[in-house]
Amino acid sequence: MRRLVSLFAAGLLAAACADPGATDQYDEAEAPPDDDGKADADTELYVRAGDTSLWVTREVARRQAPGGDLFVLRGRASRSITEGMGFIIDDPYGDFAIRSARTFEVTWPVDTARTLADGVNQFVRLHFAASGNRPDSITSRVVVRPRLGSFTGSSKLYLTAELTPIVVGGTVMYRAKGTSTVDLAALTVVTNGQALTDVRLTGPRAFQIDLAPDTAFAIAGGRTGLELAAVPTSGAPLTKQARLGLAVKKLGMTTDDPYERWPRPACEVTTKACLQSLPEGSLDLGPCGEALEVLACTRQIGVFVDDVTFQAAFAQGVERIAAAPFRADATGLVGVARVEQFVGGAEQTIASRLEGFFGRWYLTATARTAALGTAVDGALLSVVAHPLDLVDPTEPAPDAATVRATAADALLAELARHDFRATELGRSYEQLVTASPAEHVASIRALRETAIVTPDPDLPGVDVVTGRWLGAYVKVAIDHATGAARGVYIEVD
Repeated sequence: MRRLVSLFAAGLLAAACADPGATDQYDEAEAPPDDDGKADADTELYVRAGDTSLWVTREVARRQAPGGDLFVLRGRASRSITEGMGFIIDDPYGDFAIRSARTFEVTWPVDTARTLADGVNQFVRLHFAASGNRPDSITSRVVVRPRLGSFTGSSKLYLTAELTPIVVGGTVMYRAKGTSTVDLAALTVVTNGQALTDVRLTGPRAFQIDLAPDTAFAIAGGRTGLELAAVPTSGAPLTKQARLGLAVKKLGMTTDDPYERWPRPACEVTTKACLQSLPEGSLDLGPCGEALEVLACTRQIGVFVDDVTFQAAFAQGVERIAAAPFRADATGLVGVARVEQFVGGAEQTIASRLEGFFGRWYLTATARTAALGTAVDGALLSVVAHPLDLVDPTEPAPDAATVRATAADALLAELARHDFRATELGRSYEQLVTASPAEHVASIRALRETAIVTPDPDLPGVDVVTGRWLGAYVKVAIDHATGAARGVYIEVD
């Protein structure tokens, strides 16, 4: 194993030699930048204080367990450990276990590891067997970061290994930055088969990717990762792949009060001034610092999403779905008989989407209003793309009206399963609907209300319903006797 030794420790030891009254009460180490993401997973950080050495493995590995996956921090000491505990802000956090006389681990269920990945000071107190004048108890501090590694693909695309927790849209996101050796026209990023929406070109040859915590933890430490597909302004497309994990960025140890050595972040004057200088309505607070530094200012500036603003945003969403244009679209998407069920489901979708914003903090009321409005827009686009999630299925029957309704439902179901990124359309189904919601509704309406039902010339006992969806030819095969759908064909290259 390679060992990353703190240079600061050497300075402390030198000072102790110069001053007979000095003691090694504190030490701290930080991992080198490792921007290529090639550091050995077993690399350790090393610190020494109170005549005691501590090594911690950088990788916070993911491990399967009967009760659900865990993230695991592994460490070892130069003395026999009798007990220990993990904690933050005086509250237990992380399950401590002694693995052998001098080794230990701290574990967190994946669904509770958000605080750890956000960069909080994670303390681990170690108790040792009595040994001369050495302290019986020493506290270490660990800071963890999401980290990319196992890069493959084009060398023309470069990603920083470490992701930075920042505040965007009132919540913490994990930001990766990248560059290209050629000018880019477009960039898409896919994980677990889903295209990420928070991907942005920040210059002709620069980009950034923001991962929501739920997305990050779904892949962190697993076999799937990020898949980048870039379109240069000229030349062949470029691809890049990377795995995501958690890694220790900083390790410290002290015999003193850890809260005095590593106090909680305060709202610094420079951070507050930076936040106040951002343009009105800014949602991206990354330029003013990491998430914990920025969030320390929440009680001095800004506004929260409280019950009053939540209810106001919800009322505006309900007003939109009660209006004639939305109800007309609902008729085209699901048919007259299911409109009320669809509208009720849309209302529940809006409420569910807004609930995730309750308690979020924004710099200004303008930014808060914009964020809640965007959430309502997203909820409505979601129900337009997936209307069948909100209504009961159509009962098949051989009459023409029911056959058309069955065909429209079959097409919607197939579209929701289809991945159009590798076709001439070049985007996911959700992205296509978002770009052309009116055309999407019109396509489904035409199939549901006016499409012609004709016998299939090649298959006896089968009828076909044909139409177009966003310009692509579609054909739905229907069993003539029962009216049930037998297959859907979408003509895209």
